[in-house]
Amino acid sequence: MALAVCVLFAAAVGAWQGWRNVTVDPPAPPAVCPLVRTEVFDRLAPAHGLPQVGEENAPGLRSNYCLVKSSQSRAAYLWVSLGRFGRHEGRGPRCVDRDGLQTVFNGRNHPLALGDSAVYFLAGDPATGRRINFSTCLGTYGVVIAYEAYDTADAAMVESAAAVAQEVLSWL
Repeated sequence: MALAVCVLFAAAVGAWQGWRNVTVDPPAPPAVCPLVRTEVFDRLAPAHGLPQVGEENAPGLRSNYCLVKSSQSRAAYLWVSLGRFGRHEGRGPRCVDRDGLQTVFNGRNHPLALGDSAVYFLAGDPATGRRINFSTCLGTYGVVIAYEAYDTADAAMVESAAAVAQEVLSWL
């Protein structure tokens, strides 16, 4: 009897460990470029060329990005990534459960009310290029935005990144 209980206990622990550590790749998220209106790209990166697109996948994550760069002398750029999470290394598919997605080192995170969770931080100097890194989560989706511009107020940078994130989230 004791041997049967030990075997059942070992099997249960093994099954739990296997389930907990399994990687489940999620379905691909929709392409992110079509989720942002052309007018938004035109406003934030004037005289931009064609959007550059690509994928950045990892175990338990499928994502794609869209990058537009201004062709003006003081070029602005906007990089938008849309990722979808699955199960990986004991973490479930919820975006907010992912370590490091919404944190920055050597800087100050500012929370914002958008989606399940949103944070941003600013870096650089307005005269030489100010950059905002913005991330937000909604369920199993994560949106990450990097936007750099010159001679732009911090409030305008935050509003711009939040507006892009809202455009993407509105399609999910």
